Amino acid sequence: MHLQRVEAALAAALAESARRCGGDVVQRDGLLLVAGRHPCPLIVNGALRTGSMNAATVLERAAEFFGSRRHRYELWTRDGRDADLEAAALSAGMQLAVELHAMVADASPPLPALGAGVEICLVEDAGGVAAFTGVVARGFEDEAPDAAGLVRSVFADPRSLLAPDTRAFVVRERGEPVAAAMTMLQAGVAWVGWVATRPGFRGRGLGRLAAAAATRAGFELGADLASLEATKMGVPVYLGLGYRETSRYRNYWHAGTGAAA
Repeated sequence: MHLQRVEAALAAALAESARRCGGDVVQRDGLLLVAGRHPCPLIVNGALRTGSMNAATVLERAAEFFGSRRHRYELWTRDGRDADLEAAALSAGMQLAVELHAMVADASPPLPALGAGVEICLVEDAGGVAAFTGVVARGFEDEAPDAAGLVRSVFADPRSLLAPDTRAFVVRERGEPVAAAMTMLQAGVAWVGWVATRPGFRGRGLGRLAAAAATRAGFELGADLASLEATKMGVPVYLGLGYRETSRYRNYWHAGTGAAA
């Protein structure tokens, strides 16, 4: 039951994120296609099979959708259920970009202790959105070509983080924005995303503070379950907040798409 809800929350969050930045969303026949206003293949430029569409058809529709926009995209595959789609992606010249751990929490975690000079700030206005965007842009800048530009396009409209179903947080150290995270309520699930820490401030638990604040806010919004997608390095952080792994995703990009390309 959790797995179905988590997958539905991810699909809803991807679609809503694209809509909020003025992008396009097509969802039919068990395939979700989302495109933002920026061509970088992260979050708001992606294809997710939610049903049993033929793998070749998935790739054909994705190629048409993103090709017409001249956007690169990431293909989401579900561990254990999309082996055919993964094989088709590899045959088409795509390559594994990242494996993500789908994780859930059933209860609000305690807030980790704050260090000296550290505070957690709720994003409440355009200034807070700007601080959040600056942190996330720096935190994601090495993930893909012009990922920082994509982040700025996603949150160009302050309403993207100030919607009633959304809460975002910035962790400040002596007044300087250093970490951030957000949550979006989707069908009773608090989807936590865009967890980032600026280079130079990592390894000190600041991202964990932001993620904890976002998770707690999701439950305060009325969620009975929180979900997120973590990299391998992030898994221990979220285990410490009470999350557990339910499944995995593998994301594929066309060869030459990665940050080093």
